[in-house]
Amino acid sequence: MTLLSFRDLVMRVTAILALFKIRSLLIAVGCMLLTVSCGELSEYENQQVDLALSDSLFSTTESWGVNMEILEEERLKLRLRGSYTASIKNETRNITKISGPVFIEIFDENGDPETEVYSDSAVYKPDESTFELFGNVEVLAPEQKRLNTEYLMWRRNDDMVNTPEPLTIVTPTDSISAIGLEGDSDLRNYTLKEVTGETVVN
Repeated sequence: MTLLSFRDLVMRVTAILALFKIRSLLIAVGCMLLTVSCGELSEYENQQVDLALSDSLFSTTESWGVNMEILEEERLKLRLRGSYTASIKNETRNITKISGPVFIEIFDENGDPETEVYSDSAVYKPDESTFELFGNVEVLAPEQKRLNTEYLMWRRNDDMVNTPEPLTIVTPTDSISAIGLEGDSDLRNYTLKEVTGETVVN
């Protein structure tokens, strides 16, 4: 075994400590660079983080044999029936898909049934208070009016309906075919965009 002089011993210990200082310094610089690069994300990187977080806040609810009622000021405004619903909610959307047959009964301000709506399926957007109805849409309105089309949007907030699709409106006295409609949900007032045919019933 070789004995080191005090001077050699001090030099070796100093060299070892210097090596540890360099490693510590490199680790400290690396941590600083990592902190700085993570501290300020670009707008795109922030959007990606938000998107990833919103995906993790995604929820889905399913129901079968649905009966739904919407009340406003303690009065029944509508009753809906469907065979199946799937509600999808995250930060960017909140919708309920309804499989049919779909039946919606709309009530007037006195709580009396006013209009009935039938369709193959529907999408309800509660944040926008809209219903989109798809396939074999039939509206039975007051004064024996009937509307048939393949698509109809109903905006509950202003109680308006519209469709860009071909449609037929039948009343006790006539039948009108058109493409495109905008009007009240009870069909008392409406505008047809392009009338394609009319039949008068005697």
